[in-house]
Amino acid sequence: MSEAQNFFTRQLATALGGALLFFALLPGARTQQLVEAVGGADDFPLVVAGQAADILVDQAEAEVVRLAAGLLASDVGRVSGVTPVVVTADRAKKNVPLVIVGTLGNSALVTDLVQRGKLDTGSLAGKWESFVTVTVNDPFPGVAKALVIVGSDRRGTAYGVLEISKAIGVSPWIWWADVAPQPRKQLVIAAAAHLQGPPAVKYRGIFINDEDWGLQPWAAKTFEPEVGNLGPKTYARVFELLLRLRANCIWPAMHPTTTPFHQVPGNAAVADAYAIVLGSSHAEPMLRNNVNEWKADSQRYNYLINHDGVLAYWEQRVKERTNGESLFTLGMRGIHDSPIVGPKTQKERITTLETIFADQRNLLAKYLGHGGATNVGQIFCPYKEVLDDYNAGLRVPEDATLVWPDDNFGYVRRFATSAERDRSGGLGVYYHASYSGMPQSWLWIDTLAPALIWAEMTRAYEQGARNVWIVNVGDIKNTERSMEFFLDLAWHADHTDADAPARFLRETAARDFGATNAVAVADILSRLQAINFARKTEHLQWHLSMTSYLPTELNEAELRERLQACADLQRDSDALAERLPVAARDAYFELIGYAVGITAAANERYFRAELARADVAHGRSPDANRIAAAAGEQRVNELTAHYNNDIASGKWRNIVSENGYSPNVWPRFQRDTKTPRPEPTTNNICPPAPTETTPLTRPPGADTGDFVEREKAISIHAGHFTSRADLPSGVGWRSVPGLGRTGSAVTVLPSTTAITSNAAPSLSYRFHVASGGKATVRVRLLPTFPIVSDHGLRLAVAIDDGVPLPLVVTQGFDTKNSNTQLTNWQRRVMANATEATLALPQRLAPGAHTLRMIAVDAGVVVDKIVLDLGRGQPSYDGPAETRLQ
Repeated sequence: MSEAQNFFTRQLATALGGALLFFALLPGARTQQLVEAVGGADDFPLVVAGQAADILVDQAEAEVVRLAAGLLASDVGRVSGVTPVVVTADRAKKNVPLVIVGTLGNSALVTDLVQRGKLDTGSLAGKWESFVTVTVNDPFPGVAKALVIVGSDRRGTAYGVLEISKAIGVSPWIWWADVAPQPRKQLVIAAAAHLQGPPAVKYRGIFINDEDWGLQPWAAKTFEPEVGNLGPKTYARVFELLLRLRANCIWPAMHPTTTPFHQVPGNAAVADAYAIVLGSSHAEPMLRNNVNEWKADSQRYNYLINHDGVLAYWEQRVKERTNGESLFTLGMRGIHDSPIVGPKTQKERITTLETIFADQRNLLAKYLGHGGATNVGQIFCPYKEVLDDYNAGLRVPEDATLVWPDDNFGYVRRFATSAERDRSGGLGVYYHASYSGMPQSWLWIDTLAPALIWAEMTRAYEQGARNVWIVNVGDIKNTERSMEFFLDLAWHADHTDADAPARFLRETAARDFGATNAVAVADILSRLQAINFARKTEHLQWHLSMTSYLPTELNEAELRERLQACADLQRDSDALAERLPVAARDAYFELIGYAVGITAAANERYFRAELARADVAHGRSPDANRIAAAAGEQRVNELTAHYNNDIASGKWRNIVSENGYSPNVWPRFQRDTKTPRPEPTTNNICPPAPTETTPLTRPPGADTGDFVEREKAISIHAGHFTSRADLPSGVGWRSVPGLGRTGSAVTVLPSTTAITSNAAPSLSYRFHVASGGKATVRVRLLPTFPIVSDHGLRLAVAIDDGVPLPLVVTQGFDTKNSNTQLTNWQRRVMANATEATLALPQRLAPGAHTLRMIAVDAGVVVDKIVLDLGRGQPSYDGPAETRLQ
C-alpha cells in the first residue's frame, strides 16, 4: 500500500471514532428502500445541487469491482446529468462526499476499518455473493459523509455497487432494450444499513442458444463486424447484463454458425474480467463446443473405439482453464444435442458413462483439483434420453451437481428423492424460455408466463434444486422478461410468494416506463400472456410441421373471440405507446409492443385463413377473411422490418427474424402458414359456431356466489372457490395469479406439504343444477410432472357429503417425440393442459350442491373444473385445444 493510501486509511479510521457498525446479515434479505425523495441529515448525498460523490475503489480490487464502479458512475450520470469520478485512495479529494467500495479481504480500506474495530463484518465473512451498504458520517477530515459498499467476495461487491444503479432507477435493460432512466436532479441514499445475500441459488445463469436467427447475425454484421461473430465486445455486453441481473454463470452460444467461444481471442478473458463462471450445455462436456471443435468424423466421437482421442480432446480444454472460474459438464452425448455414439444398449450406455465420469474427474483433479476433483465445479444434466439412463441406475459422482431438465416447454421433468436431496453436490435445473425442436419451436417472442416459471422453479427449489439454475434464453432479445424473472427468482427463491409474478410485472413496468404507467403496462403484459398460455403464437397450427394439414379444433365463435382479444390488446397497446414519452417508445416496442404486434398479426394470418376455409365450405364469400389473413402476413413483415431497421436508429439491425422461415426444413419454422392447404371439405374445416342461446339467468334458490348450469354444463375456474380448508399448519391450496388459461390456477403450497388421507387440504365450490341427471366431472390441469415419478397427477373430488372419489392422470409423461402423429405429451404441451375425468356414480338432483376438491399429492396444478350434465358438447366451454383424445 502506498503512503498516500496509508494516510487516507488512517484518517478514515480515526474519523469514524468509536461508532461501531454492526452488519447483521440476514440470509436472503431483500433490499430496503435505498433512495429517498428528500434527504435527511444522516442520508448520503449521491448527487445534490449539481455535485456528485466520488467513487473510491482500492487499486487491489478485482477487475469486476472496478468495472462495476465504472458502470455506476455512468448510470449516475445518465440519471442526474452529473457523472461521478472513480478514484483510488491516493487521488481522493476533500470536501466531496465519497462512495467507498471494497471487498472483504481484498480492500485495504475495509480491512483497516475492521482491524481497528470500527466495522463489524463477522456475519458477512465467508458468505457467498453477499453485500451491505451503509452511510457513515465524517469518515475523515474534509469529507462529511461516505457511503460504504462492502462485498463478501468480488461478485458480492459488484452486485452491491450495481444495486445502487437499480435503486436510482436504472433498468438492467438500459443497453439491451434501450430503457431510458427517469431523470432526477437529486439522488439521496437512505442512512440505514441495507443487506442482501447470500442468494438462494449458488450458480444462476443463462444458455445462449439458437442464436442463428438473431444474436449471431446481429453481432457479425452490425455490432462486431471486425470479428464477424460473437466476440469479446458482444460478450462484454452480455456479462454486464448478467451482473445487473445478479447472475454469475453462462453457457455460451454453440450453434454451427457461431465460432466456438474459446476459439475467439478475448472471449475467455472478458468472462474472467466480469467474474462470470464459464460452463457449457448438457451436450458439451468439459467446456468443449463439439459442433465446431471436434474436427474428426462424428462417428469417431465414440469413447468405445476412440478413447484416447476423445480424452485428449477434453484434456486440452481443461489445461486451458487453469485460470478463471469454470463449471464443467460431465458425461457425453453426440456431437450436437444427439444421443451418445457407440453403446448399443442401455446397460452399455450406463457402464460407458460411469467410465467417462471417472476419466473426466481424473483430468480435473490433475490440472485443477488442488488435492482432488471435488474442488472443481461439476454438473451432470440428464437431458432427454439420458434421464432414462439415470432413472435406470446410472451412478453420478456424489459431489457433482445433478441438474434436472424441463421438458423444453417449461415443465420440470424430475424432482428429487430424499436421498438425492442429501447429495453433497446438490441439485439444479436446466429450464427453457425458448426452444427449437419437436413438436413445435418457440423462439420468436417471449410467450412464457412468469407465473409458470414461478410455479415450476419454486417447486424445484422446495424439492432441493438449489445449486445451479440455468435458463435457455435463445438469443436474449425477445426473452428479456422471462430471463429477468427467472434470475430474480433464483436470487430470492427462499422467500417468495404466489403474488411474486404479478408483483414483478408491476414493479418492472414502473421501473422501465414510470409509476403512472405501471398498471397499464402490467395489464397489457397479463393479457398477452393469457392469450399465449391458451395457445402460443408459434403453435397456432394443430398438425406437426411437414405433416398432413389438420384444421383447428376451435369453432368459429372461439376463433372470433380469440381474434377480438388480440385486436383489443393491439389497440390498447398502441394507445399506451402513444402516451409514453418519446424517449420510452423504442424500449416499449422492444419489450412489449413487438410481442403484442406479432401475436395479433400472426393470429390474424393463421386463423383468418381458417375462417376463409370455413366460409368456402359453408357457401359464404371468403374474400374478407382472405384479405385479413394477407394483412396479417404483411403486418408480421412490417413489424420485423421496423425492429431491425428503425428501432434505436438501426442499433438492432439483423437481430430479429421469423425464426428463419423455410417451408421444407424442420424445425426452423413450424407454423406452416404459407403451405398450400387442401380444398375444404366437411372433415377439414373448423367446427361451426354453436347456436345462440338465451342469456345466463340465475335459477330460483341459487346463491349469488354459486356456479350455475348453462347448456347442461357447469364451468368453474379453480381459483374462484367458495371456501378453503387448510391443514392445521395453515398450508393448503393457493391460487397463483396469472397461472393457467383462467389466470387463477390453484396448487398446494408449499410443495413439501405432507398430505395424508386423514389430513388433506381442500377447496369447496357451490354450484346450482337446473336440469339434474348423470354427470361427468372433467378437471383441467397444467401438464406438470408428478413430484413422485410413478404416482401420476392425483387428486380427489366429493359431491356434497359424499365419499371422496379419486381422479388421476397417468399418461402424457413420456416426452419422446413423433414426427408423424401427435403423442399425448405433445398434445399436452401444445395445449398447456391435460385432463382427468370421472363419471359420478350418483345422479345430481336439481338445486344447490357443493363440490369439494381434495389434495392427494402436492405438485398438482388445477386450472378449471367442468361438470358435464350430458350437453353432448366437448368437455370445456373454453378453447377446444384442451380436449385431449
